[in-house]
Amino acid sequence: MVKLTTINAIMALALLNTQLVFAQVCLRDVTPQTMTSANFDFAVAGEVQDKLSSLIWARCVVGQSWNGTNCVGAPKKLTWQEALVEAQTLNQGTDNWRLPDIKELNTIIDRQCIAPPINLTIFPDTPASQDNGLWSSTPHIVEEDEKTNAWYITLGFGELNYREVTSTNFVRFVKGTPISQP
Repeated sequence: MVKLTTINAIMALALLNTQLVFAQVCLRDVTPQTMTSANFDFAVAGEVQDKLSSLIWARCVVGQSWNGTNCVGAPKKLTWQEALVEAQTLNQGTDNWRLPDIKELNTIIDRQCIAPPINLTIFPDTPASQDNGLWSSTPHIVEEDEKTNAWYITLGFGELNYREVTSTNFVRFVKGTPISQP
């Protein structure tokens, strides 16, 4: 059974590179579940609160909106600076939405799943992409590189990576007391 599951995962990853429509693959027989719905409070529409960290997450990525059941609309990719500005725009009211730091972002990755590595019950309609991911607020400094980079998590395997801040990625906002300092 493990070999068949591994083959399914490899096929799903191959599809990631071809930009075809595919279904999420979760290796439930191999890896313990890291993100369960029981760890979240769904009391506020379009938001979900992590009971362990007390962070409140937007259920949809930027470009999508919550319709009461799912995230609808096209996910929008933003540069890092555009994502920071978008958070400020959202905060014209009383909310304190922000980009999560890389440690916070890592807490919502479901290590059982790929394409995307997210629990789709908690965060429905999250896009899957090995080429793109979710931006974090955490910069990545490389002394010999004069470019400005920031950390993100890929939406294929859930890997931590960094790229130039002028590149684009998807964005999921969070609010609440930061659990770590970059």
